[in-house]
Amino acid sequence: MKTNAKPAQKPPVKKAGFRHRKRILVIVILLVIAAAAAVFLFRLRSQNADVSRITTYNVEEITYGNVSTTVSGSGTLTPVTSETLTASAAGEVQSVNFSVGDEVAANDVIAVISGDSGDEEITSPCDGVLTELPIAAGDEVARGGSVAMVMGKDGFTMGIAVDELNISSIALDQEVAFTIDAVDGDYTGSVTEISYNGSSSNGSTAFQITAEVEYIEGVYPGMSASAEIVIEDSGDGLIVPVDAVGTSGDENYVYLAPSGSEPGDSYEEDAINTEDLTKVTVETGMSDGSYIMIESDELEEGDLIVVTQVTSSLTGAEGENESGMGGFPGGGMGGGMEGFPGGDMDFSDFDFENFDPSQMPQGGSFPGMGE
Repeated sequence: MKTNAKPAQKPPVKKAGFRHRKRILVIVILLVIAAAAAVFLFRLRSQNADVSRITTYNVEEITYGNVSTTVSGSGTLTPVTSETLTASAAGEVQSVNFSVGDEVAANDVIAVISGDSGDEEITSPCDGVLTELPIAAGDEVARGGSVAMVMGKDGFTMGIAVDELNISSIALDQEVAFTIDAVDGDYTGSVTEISYNGSSSNGSTAFQITAEVEYIEGVYPGMSASAEIVIEDSGDGLIVPVDAVGTSGDENYVYLAPSGSEPGDSYEEDAINTEDLTKVTVETGMSDGSYIMIESDELEEGDLIVVTQVTSSLTGAEGENESGMGGFPGGGMGGGMEGFPGGDMDFSDFDFENFDPSQMPQGGSFPGMGE
């Protein structure tokens, strides 16, 4: 007798990869919640924070000098003259007469190459310094192959980006002050080229200029340098820190330091009553942002004045300093995340295995998560 028995069906096997992806998705969701809660708490604390301002009064001397408006930039130095020397025909290097770093004069024979057409002398095109020499006696050199590089001693150039607000103050041959990171000393050059094709970025346009400085012993191509161009100068006169000048309506003034003060003295806010200080009206002039020119028949170089300095700090509702968010509230994200609004979140009973992201509720707890 025949029977139509069906083979027993095997229970479906869950793919480990799918479970792994679900677990990762859950972790990502929880991290997003954690970040949102941290931002919420930070904003809440910021709203309850107070800004505390501390005023101190520093004693400084009025000095005699000038202030100026400058354009500055930094970059790398490029030789005005630099030439790569090549072989006109293939051959063998018979001799090399110099080493990298040696000074050479115009027409000095740097190397001799022997080929089918005879010997070829590789000579320096100018007075300069040998900066590259990739050959040695006995080497084979191809036609057009590099033999040496000579840097002329006629100076270096550097590009400087100038903001559109200042480019009209730049002129050819204008003086440029150079400082070079690797070499001591200050050097003077000039503007040799101005580009009238600007480059725009973030709503501002800059124009490239080229400045040139004389040859400097010990400076190599590519060295870093800084350049500064004075576009306006105040001339000599009395100058004080900008923070020393107060304003009341159309009147500018400075306070003379208390009797018996010395340069460098500092007073706390409650140690000085400005109403007890001598107030001197001044005319103000040009400023470079740090110092400002003043004029007054009552003041002279060396007089001591008060410079007001205000510092601010952020304090919380309980008076603690708020220097940043720090870590997550509760000390971390181990088995649970403490400190979130609404209580602790414990993931120890969460059912990662059977979690369905599509069934995640809009509010309340996650399915399978312990309360």
